[in-house]
Amino acid sequence: MEKDHVGFYIRNLSNLIHRRINRMVAEEEESLTARQVWMLDYLIHQGDREIMQKDIEKEFSIRRSTASHMLTLMENNGYIRRVAVPRDARLKRIVLTEKGRQAQERMTDRIKRFEAMMRAGMTDEEVEGFLMMLGRFEKNIL
Repeated sequence: MEKDHVGFYIRNLSNLIHRRINRMVAEEEESLTARQVWMLDYLIHQGDREIMQKDIEKEFSIRRSTASHMLTLMENNGYIRRVAVPRDARLKRIVLTEKGRQAQERMTDRIKRFEAMMRAGMTDEEVEGFLMMLGRFEKNIL
């Protein structure tokens, strides 16, 4: 593999991040994965906004089947509920349960420490530039 392939490095970094966060999560919440913790975090920061499965699919760039499977697991484990929307019973709003809220709160500090560890030795400007570049890569792919 060529050493200058951006996708190769991003994929490796993504794998390392998921492994580390999965270990952190397992110490606290056996039935959650890293991606599910990110979903809980996303849900908690949406306030009163109505969140549907399609919003999850778009936010996390995942397929419908993946989102459905993850949400089913999270619902079965009591972290979320899917509630019918009055205007269209086919639509299900995703609602964070108290268990989900508590799990996300327990993980927040760990995630913040992990983020600080990843940013160690970098200036705010370097991180901002890196995020900007990642945004460009994402835009080019979409």
